[in-house]
Formats: sequence, C-alpha cells, structure tokens
Amino acid sequence: MPNRLVREGLMESEAVLSLPVEGRWLFVIIILSADDVGLFEATEFKLARRADVNRDLAGKLMQMLADADLIRLYMIDTKRYGFIPKFRQRLQIKTSKHPLPPRAIYQDDSDALNKINELASRSTVGAPVGSSLTTDGQPPEAELELEPEKKVSESSTPRRRRKAPDQVPSCPFEQIVATYHEVLPELPSVRVMKAGGPRHKAIAELWRWVLTSTRNNGQRRASTADEGLAWIRDYFTRARANDFIMNREPRGAGHENWEADIDYLCSERGLKRVIEKTKERT
Repeated sequence: MPNRLVREGLMESEAVLSLPVEGRWLFVIIILSADDVGLFEATEFKLARRADVNRDLAGKLMQMLADADLIRLYMIDTKRYGFIPKFRQRLQIKTSKHPLPPRAIYQDDSDALNKINELASRSTVGAPVGSSLTTDGQPPEAELELEPEKKVSESSTPRRRRKAPDQVPSCPFEQIVATYHEVLPELPSVRVMKAGGPRHKAIAELWRWVLTSTRNNGQRRASTADEGLAWIRDYFTRARANDFIMNREPRGAGHENWEADIDYLCSERGLKRVIEKTKERT
C-alpha cells in the first residue's frame, strides 16, 4: 500500500477526540491499512495485532469508531470489511483490494461514490497495487494526504493470502432445526429445507449474525460453533417467554390465524421481537 501522512487536523476532530487513546491509535492503524478507496479488512485479530491491543478491546474500539461514523462496517460472504467515510485524497493511482461495500454504506459520500462507480465500470476491484488507473482527485477533506506510490517490481512474487483467522464456522442447519423442534414444539415444524432456498438462507444469515455481532457491552455473542448453538438455544428459549410469538395474546384483525415459525424467528423482525420485547435483553 502507498505511504500515507496523517495530518495534525486529525487531533482537531471532535469525533476522534471523543475516543479513548487506544481508539485514536486504532483509527490511525485503519487509515494506514486502507486501500485507495478507503476500504479495509475489519478482522479483529489483524487490527488488534497491528495496534498492539487485545482482540476483545479491538472489537469494542471498532464499535466505538462505527458509532462515531469514523468507519462503516459491512459483511461480504463470511468476512467483515470496513469503509472510511470522506476518505478524500489526491491520488496518482486508484485501486481497491477489497470487495466493494453495499451502496448504502457510501451513497452519502460523493467522492467515494464517484471512485467506486469508476472502479466498478473498469472491473478493477482487486487489481494489484501498481495498476494503471489514475485520477486528478479532489483536495483532501479528511485528515489524510497520499505520498507518491512506489512502483512494484514486475518480478515481485505475490504474497499468499492467509486464511481469515476469525472465519465464521459452517452453519449447522440440522442442529439448529433440531433445537427449534426441541425448544418450541408448539410452533410449526420444519419439513422442507431446500439448499440455497429462502429458509436455508435465512438460517445461514441468523448464524452469521450470531457469530459476528456484538452485545451492547462490545462482547461477541459467540466466537465458536458451540457458543453459537448455545446462543440460538437460549434465543429459542427466550421466544417461549414472548406472548405474541406463542399466541398467548389476541391477533389483530386479519391476522387471527398467523403463527410464528422458524422463518419468522430468523428474520430481523423476529429478532427484534425476541431480543427487545421480552423480559431480559441478550
């Protein structure tokens, strides 16, 4: 990656000054790690190692950065990435080595929107550093300035990518369904499970969320497959305590025969109903 200069204006930002010292240092590490578009790999293990903090603290600090809108996090497949808003620089090259985020992540950032649209149109996402894309760019509006990029020798051997150390374990569909049947036998049984179908995808998305999201205190809900299954069992148990889900309260007009099922519990609406509207939050 090109060398970057972190300007003194960084220490005048209210968002940055609101962070603890470790959070400011992690933000600098993220700036130095980002590609030309402002994208970076948001794995706790890698950033914790670079910032010389423990992994749990790195997760909490990243959430603080996200809450301050200094970074925006997104998932591609099972891997987490981040985007730095207003990452405007004078660029001599413009490449991205990370998957592009969903449009909602950067649609309010006109500079990033232009850069990413151009990258997408030229099909250069993931191109190696040193590709021929150039731009005049705009004056830096953030706290960064880019130094000239050093040419990469054609004889350089590409560095082999390491497997992400915090990759989400494979989703145990059968065990999740079995737990649902065991804990919530009153609800409709799961009799159809088509690989790649909507139900299959919904369960996989719930599993990914459990293994990658954090509680209000910044702690991961689960870090291993066993912890993930334990959380889901507790989640289904929590659902039993909800009168709406268990049909212990009258349905509204036109919904008298509606029943909660595994599809509902795997949806965002179901998660909110169980986590936010039961006796205790998880």
